[in-house]
Amino acid sequence: MSDNSTEQPSTLRRNLLLLLLPAALSALTVLLIWHSQPDPDYWKGLFEQSVIFLEAHPWALFLAVATLPGVGFPISPLLFLFGIVLAPSLGMLLACLLGIVAQSICTIWTYLLSAGPLRDILRRFVGRRRALPDLTDSNAKRLCLILRITPGIPYALQNIVLGIMGMKLKPYLLVSIPITGLWTTGFILTGGALFDGQAGLAITGFLLLLVLVLVTKMLRSKNQLPDAG
Repeated sequence: MSDNSTEQPSTLRRNLLLLLLPAALSALTVLLIWHSQPDPDYWKGLFEQSVIFLEAHPWALFLAVATLPGVGFPISPLLFLFGIVLAPSLGMLLACLLGIVAQSICTIWTYLLSAGPLRDILRRFVGRRRALPDLTDSNAKRLCLILRITPGIPYALQNIVLGIMGMKLKPYLLVSIPITGLWTTGFILTGGALFDGQAGLAITGFLLLLVLVLVTKMLRSKNQLPDAG
């Protein structure tokens, strides 16, 4: 009993660290960058130059969405930028489809690494003090659903956890891509419409994100993952 009581706080601290560390590092990075150049006009000009570059090289933005979130970079700003850069030239529908494809690529390669060559290393790191449970197929799907609809969990960490827990690729994709695709569409729609001055479309994107937030709260209240033992 005492072993369990000492193990649970340690596990909780580790899990909280995994959740808070990426956010803290991102906030610290933004703060340091801002202090290095606190002039708003400088950042406005830099943003405009970045948009011009990405409009001329859209493949670079596609590549960024397909790779950077897998190593911990926040995905929301990239999706906003996706709508700003690609929607005016390609149309909103194609921009959303390309965004879903790019994020799906990231969803797949991070899973394949964590479920394949990096699995043993990651399992030892995540489960240093307790063995990770073997999930049934149904529990694995529920865990995937809970991770995807729970706000605040880093996107890369979601993929890694599902990979090391041994979830099969097909159900992983069937659960993950529809959910992440909706979030991707909402962010791209909102970003592209706001930048282009399309108030109606921007409101549509915002409402889609709002509906997703409300639905995720309802689903989380109804889905509790039972012990896999």
